[in-house]
Amino acid sequence: MAPVSAVPPEPTQAPLKSFTFPDGHISFSYPAGWSVRTQRGPGSDGPPWQPLEAIVSDATGDDLASISSGANGIGCTAGPVTRTVLDRAPVPGLRETDGTTPHFGFDVESTGGTDYYSMEVSNPRFLQEGEGVASGCSLLIMGNGGAQTRTIFGEPAFPNRAAAKAWMGTEQYAQLKALMLSLTYS
Repeated sequence: MAPVSAVPPEPTQAPLKSFTFPDGHISFSYPAGWSVRTQRGPGSDGPPWQPLEAIVSDATGDDLASISSGANGIGCTAGPVTRTVLDRAPVPGLRETDGTTPHFGFDVESTGGTDYYSMEVSNPRFLQEGEGVASGCSLLIMGNGGAQTRTIFGEPAFPNRAAAKAWMGTEQYAQLKALMLSLTYS
């Protein structure tokens, strides 16, 4: 009789918590060791707008991401940049009011000889690659007003593109991407 080989265990996924904004529209999942605190969000306040921002922090208390919901009176300014998209994927649980499926994106925009990194959920038109494209905007038009997401980076976010690409192989990157891909609107 041949010896039986041990089958390696399946990798276990870290336990998750979920957060839902008080108005019940936007929800997301995040690692159980992280925390979420809320504060007044960007934009006009007053019926029917209730802008609220959720700040997601890791187990050490470092702020990693911001998600806002229910805003009015905010917008984006766009200038020409050169954009390289390092990673992108549709966010299946979100639809803008015009039916567009927003996309998660990690990209670098270059202007004036400086690189600016962003990791967010945005309309796919703000993830076009190339020279002379409009700078990014994470404003999503949802049924309850504007919503925005962003990863909170220090400045500079990375010393160079090789460091940004190396970060993509880390657990923190995978967790933040999973958080953004888990966003849903109801």
